[in-house]
Formats: sequence, structure tokens, C-alpha cells
Amino acid sequence: MKRALVIRLSSLGDVVLASSVIEPLKRAGYRVEFLTFRPFGELFRNHPGVSRVLETSREELRGLSNLKSFAEGLKGYNAVFDLQDNLRTKLMRPFIPAKVFVYPKRALLRRLMVVFKPFKAKWLYVPELYGEALKRAGIGAESLRPKLYPGKEELNKVKKLLPAGNAVAVAPGAKWEGKRYPVEKFKEVVKLLKSKGFTVLVVGGREEFELGEALKEEGAENLCGKLSLSESLALLSLVKGVISNDSAVVHMARAVKTPVVAVFGPTHPAFGFAPYPDEGVAVTLNLPCSPCSLHGKTSCTHRRCFNIEPERVVGELLRLVESGSRKEEGVEVKTATG
Repeated sequence: MKRALVIRLSSLGDVVLASSVIEPLKRAGYRVEFLTFRPFGELFRNHPGVSRVLETSREELRGLSNLKSFAEGLKGYNAVFDLQDNLRTKLMRPFIPAKVFVYPKRALLRRLMVVFKPFKAKWLYVPELYGEALKRAGIGAESLRPKLYPGKEELNKVKKLLPAGNAVAVAPGAKWEGKRYPVEKFKEVVKLLKSKGFTVLVVGGREEFELGEALKEEGAENLCGKLSLSESLALLSLVKGVISNDSAVVHMARAVKTPVVAVFGPTHPAFGFAPYPDEGVAVTLNLPCSPCSLHGKTSCTHRRCFNIEPERVVGELLRLVESGSRKEEGVEVKTATG
């Protein structure tokens, strides 16, 4: 059987989105292996389309000699797909003993969106860009969606954490503080969800623990820092819906088919990280000054882009949850878009 290697080292959200190419590769007759940084590989260990997960670290790939040695060890592949395309993988590619297909990153277009706002009228979608690498290898890549599979052990563990009744997850964190919907507004979100009869679970890493504690004051349960990546994935697969900043949690929810509301502030859905309409809603005010940052690191002080009412955010989630319930009952509905 032909062997294919998919390379996406970081960051977490991008790694999750790279799962969208696995099933097309498998259908094309490839045995698929996935290379990423630790601990992201644990997300793929239950994926039926991944035969092997390779993990490495920034330290192991530091320096040209280490990059060369590592790349030369990637032997026996019929095709390699570089879905990272940064300096590290650019340096690795000449030493990989296989044909390497690279995705169109569109980094310049994203930068142009920040400077020339009308460019944001044409939305990118990262899975489509990843699919271009497959097409360059002659592989069909239509309607790609991220897809991951929680493990049974993780599912059994988090089921014990889920209280009786409807549960939804909220993710108030993000790598850059500028991307975070204000915590006071997230508190209102929690109160509104509680008033609708939902149990609210706060998800995130250890660095989001204090944000979780703030939402705990409004009756949410703080799980920040208490779950592994694979356990968090399992939890997201069991809740009714998710509300998140523009962060990895959006893509984890998409990958387990849980409807998600993604809140965008200084960044913009046009960058490629919005859910598709069948996955959720991207909420943005789309101000004339937006986007002002590629990654959320911004010096803006007025933050008018986050003048998004909590009622709107919760309303979008309720609409998605209701749409999903009606679909399960066999009633065809159109999923809302942002």
C-alpha cells in the first residue's frame, strides 16, 4: 500500500484542521501517517484513518543539522504533504526522500486584509487550502472538514463529569489577550445559558484557570487545566454546543461535529478559521477597522469590535442547537451563518 505523511507541527487549531485531509488520502489508497509536535499527537491516536502518529518537539528540530537528520529519516513515503510551510519545514523539505506537496498558505493575502480592509470580502477556509496540496498530488479534495475521534477511555471519564441535563461548553481563553471576548460579557453569557436550563462547563488549559474561576462565580463549572487534550476532545463531543473565542476550541468542536459559535474581535473570519455554515457560526461586527491583527496581538484600546451583545452570542448557539435537534428528528433546516 502507498504511504503518505502529513506534516502539521503546530499550532493546536491548525493541527486539528489538518485532520481534514486524512480521509481523502485514505480513500485514495494511502496508508496515512501524521507528524506533529507533542502533545498534539494524542488527538490522532484513535483516528481510524491514521496508521501511525509521529511526534517531535521544537528542541529536537533545533538547528540545521538536527532538521537535516530528522528529515532524512522520513523514509518510505510515496507522498509527503507539508501543511505547515514555515521556515522549519522549508529547511526540511530538500532532505525528505520523497515528493513533497505544499499547501498555498495565503499569508500575504491575510496581511493585505489587515492593511486593505476590502480584501476581507473574500473569505479563506483553511481546509480548502490544505485540500489544494492534495489536488497537486492528483487526489480529490472536495468539501473537506476536520474530523477526530475521541477514545472510549476518555469518553467514559468525562461522562462522569457531565451532570444530568443539557450541558454546553464555553472557552473564554485565547493565546493573545486581544482575542478574548471580555470576561464580563462571558459572565453574562453564562447567566443567560443558565437561565435557559443549561449546565455550563468552562474548558481551557491551566493558563485559563483564573478565567474559569471568574465564570464559576456565575454558576459555571471550571474544568480549565483539569483535562488532557484528548479528554477535552471527548467532552466537546458530548455537549450540546460550544461558545469560544477565535481559538483551537472552535476547531476541536468542529472536528467532533458539535455546533460552535466562534466570536471574532481584532481578527476576522476571512482569515480562514471560521466554521463552515454546517459546523457553526462566526460572530463578528465586521467593523471598518477590522481586522487590525493577524493573530490577536493588538495595541487597540477601544476594542469596539467586542461590542457584541451576549444575547446575540447565546441566541446564535440556541439557534444552532435547535437546528441540530430538528435535524435529528428528520426535519431539514438550514444552519445559521454569521
